[in-house]
This record gives sequence, C-alpha cells and structure tokens, in this order.
Amino acid sequence: MWRGGGCLLIFWRRWGEMRRRIAVTLNKLGSGLIDRGKLSFGERVYGWTTKIDPRWNVPFYNLGLHYKNTGRWDKSLFYNQCALKLEPADRAACWNLGIAATALKNWTEARRAWREYGIQLENGDGEVRMPMETACVRLNPKGNGEVVWGLRIDPARIVILSVPLPESGHRFHDIVLNDGASEGTRIDQRGKEVPVIDDLSIWEVSAYSTFSVRMHVPDAGAVERLAAFCDAHEIGVEDWSTLRFICAKCSRGNPGPHQCEAKPLNEDTRRFGLGAKRKEDLIAVLQEWAEMTAGAFEEPRLLVLANPT
Repeated sequence: MWRGGGCLLIFWRRWGEMRRRIAVTLNKLGSGLIDRGKLSFGERVYGWTTKIDPRWNVPFYNLGLHYKNTGRWDKSLFYNQCALKLEPADRAACWNLGIAATALKNWTEARRAWREYGIQLENGDGEVRMPMETACVRLNPKGNGEVVWGLRIDPARIVILSVPLPESGHRFHDIVLNDGASEGTRIDQRGKEVPVIDDLSIWEVSAYSTFSVRMHVPDAGAVERLAAFCDAHEIGVEDWSTLRFICAKCSRGNPGPHQCEAKPLNEDTRRFGLGAKRKEDLIAVLQEWAEMTAGAFEEPRLLVLANPT
C-alpha cells in the first residue's frame, strides 16, 4: 500500500509549525527594533515575517499599526486590509483601517471599517459624520502633550475648540486625526468625565490664526464678557494665564486638584490666546469689550498663521 501521501502531509504540517515558530521569533524581533527606534530595520523584519508565514495576520497588523503611528496612511490602509482578510474579527485592525481611510478621505473604506467594528452610521457614501460629542485631545503626545477641548465629529476626527499654545503648531478649529484609545480623562463644566485621546496629525488646517494679547482685566465679570463677546463673533479665546503644567503620568490620568506647576495669575494683567480669521476683526471685538468693561489690551501678536488657502 502506497503511503507517500501521508508522509508528505506530516512533512507539510511540521513545515507549517516551523514557519510559524520562525515567524513568531521574527515578529518579536521586529517589534523590539521599532521600540528601540530602528524603524527601517524593524519594517524589513516585519516584511520578512509576512513572507515566511503569509497566513498569520499578526505581522500584517503590526505593519499597519507602525505605518499608522508614522503617518504613512497608504501603507497603513493596505496592511490593515491584509490583516482583516486573514482575521476578519480583528477589531484593532478594523479600527486602524478606519483611521487610515479617514486620513486618506477614502470614505467608502472608512464606512466599511466603522460598520464592521460595530459603529452605527447613517446611510450614505460620502464623508463620515456622527452626532458631535465633547472630547479632549492631547496634541503632540510624544512631545509636550498639551490637552485641549474639542468636539468629536466621527471616530477618528476632533475639531479643536480651545486656543492651543503656539508651541503645539495647532489652531482654534483645526480638525485633528485622533487615535482610538482613551489616554486619561478630564471633567467638563457639567461634572461629566470626558476621555482624552491622542492626536495623530492635523487632518485639516483651520482658517483661524492664533494671536497673543496681554490684557488688563478689571474683574471676573470682565472675563465672562470677553468670552461672550468672542463667542458672538466666532472668535476663540483662552486665558493662557490659568494653564497648568502637569507631569506626563498625571496627564494620562485624571489630575483633579493638583500640585504640579501652574502659571500664576499676574494680578489683573493676563495673557490670552485668541483665534481669529483677521487681526482687524479681533481688534474691533477687543475695543468693544474694553469700552464696556473699562478693560485694556495691548497690540495682538500673531503667533500661528491660518491656512493660507
């Protein structure tokens, strides 16, 4: 009786097991290289892993994640698609695919990814939009990590409502591409806990420039009137004199009452950040406010330019 087929089957199974063991070792090596900053070498090792065991979704997912973290959206899209073909139930790959598709404005693929993840969307084939909800986003999470308030317009995008510090390179009403996981929380004015999500990149630069203005503020009522005036004229306003600088560990939790360093108020002279489309419009609003409150302000300084288009 011929038994060659059985031997071949045993060999093939053992070869498959050996390939998986090699792939696991290489995948671990690739992750270690990337963690140590050796990105190009790590990418190559991941690539070898996909060739050795093309039926294993993990190295494809890791490449998709790595390209997401480095902002190479075409490659992130491709490798997350590959990971999902091999493992359709991989929710993390599904989420990263949605982010990559949103970055590329590939709304068909973004909708597919969000729906497969389990997010309910309205029917349609255009830009993804969801009911807006309050969220916080950590700008430049690998740097100074400034946390600002915003509105989440879909799973991967947040509109900034604060006026960020100029060091962030962001503006009032920038739309940022955000990651998925919550990295801490903050408490809003209603006492509700709000998630903090890391930003990945600017998805759309706003039409607002950032200005810095030193102002004489007579009392708390004058601050409230300034906020009301700015809101009525669609100008962003932030009292930068009240900002707190907290450690990274606390930033990724819920700081609450805190002993970390904070900028002290300089009696009634404060530094405000304001987001305006034109300097002339900003000055007109500040003049109206000063006349109503007996306040005063210095010449606004342009810090971050709006989208030139």
